[in-house]
Amino acid sequence: MDMDFLSVIDAKKDEIIKLADTIWESAEIAFREYKSFEALTSYLRDNGFRIEDNIGGLPTAFIASYGSGHPEIGFIAEFDAISDLSQVAQVPVQQKDPARRHGHACGHHIYGGNAVAAALAVQAYLKKTGRQGTVKVLGCPGEEGGSGKAFMARTGVFRSLDAAMGAHPEAMWAVRTRPSLACCNILYKFDGRASHAGAKPHLGRSALDAVELMNVAVNFLREHIPGDNRVHYAITDAGGDAPNVVQPHAEVMYMMRAKDNADLNALCKRVHKCAEGAALATETTFSSDFHSASSNLITIPTLQKNLYKAMAAVKLPEPDESDLAFAREIIKTMVDRPADLPLYPTELLPLPDVISPHFGSTDTGDVSWNCPTVQMHVGCWVPGTPTHGWQAVAQGKNGFARRAMLYAGKALALAAVQLIEDPELLAQAKKEHLAKTGGVYEPAMPADVMPHL
Repeated sequence: MDMDFLSVIDAKKDEIIKLADTIWESAEIAFREYKSFEALTSYLRDNGFRIEDNIGGLPTAFIASYGSGHPEIGFIAEFDAISDLSQVAQVPVQQKDPARRHGHACGHHIYGGNAVAAALAVQAYLKKTGRQGTVKVLGCPGEEGGSGKAFMARTGVFRSLDAAMGAHPEAMWAVRTRPSLACCNILYKFDGRASHAGAKPHLGRSALDAVELMNVAVNFLREHIPGDNRVHYAITDAGGDAPNVVQPHAEVMYMMRAKDNADLNALCKRVHKCAEGAALATETTFSSDFHSASSNLITIPTLQKNLYKAMAAVKLPEPDESDLAFAREIIKTMVDRPADLPLYPTELLPLPDVISPHFGSTDTGDVSWNCPTVQMHVGCWVPGTPTHGWQAVAQGKNGFARRAMLYAGKALALAAVQLIEDPELLAQAKKEHLAKTGGVYEPAMPADVMPHL
């Protein structure tokens, strides 16, 4: 295959890097990514893409399209940061950046940048060949705890895609092959009655007692749920700092995970009963506030093999002396990092024969229920880097991370063109998708739940 269309990424590399740096510097959290949204949409519009915004009622969600008809290939672009993880770039010690509060500790500036790079290359291919087809950049806000793609999926924006692709920063080069769990976040609020804890404790009804009883009940419940279920919680409001007051209000946030949406629904009902029991036992009242949810990820072997072929055909980036010097310093901050790990990931990991379990969650799961979906891991971090840690933020603007982003754009674009040129691959991917989903998408996100902007 003539891969000349990939040269547009090299020609525009300074612009793509500047775009990713702008997102890194903006460092905006879920559903507030206004500067990043403007940077992405303005650049894509200037390069001939049609922009639709306010997708799914989300002010920073967008779809950028070029071309017409099918096949229709979409590149996922995430661009939200993580709260309270400020860090100065290229500094191998923890040091907050006075210019920003948040930080790209999950590398979503790279994710957004490589999606744009891939779209530019496919656009160049369509122009050169005159083939029919549509390339889209799917601007997906609020991945970090917001489940932005799930809100978008409810409106059907992914249904028209023949395939969706994404490239998430990691410390390895690989195709993502493991499915993930469905999950949801529900805030439980308990209300009781305040009273003097010493003089008249019998008149009080403790909301904090209710929270603690609910947590105890859930902890006993763990023995009696499927082994792949997960329940996590955090007390978000303990009722104040005064121990001599019976706490009239308290809150606890629960995250539940299960292998699919049906199991998740069953698990949520059982956890809800623990809240009911706690309220009954303490003579308090409670309410629940459903924050977000995402479906389990559906994997498509045909797309995985196709993406692997593309990744193998594009030369992996190599670290330069500056990258290596930085890596030697930052690994000194990593606890329990195995000594035999390389300074940078330099090999493409093979597709595994056996798929090991994965107990994380992603709102890309909702994309995968609507169309055949595949993701790759972009090896832009020093192996051993804690995801969602300051070290990831520090590495976000170094030379290796930038070259990794450009590589990912090329690999994604090549995988997309392979699908365009081989309709049988897309047909097989759709067959696998139908077999796994039955052609039915039942969102984990209730229809009446809106984002907590």
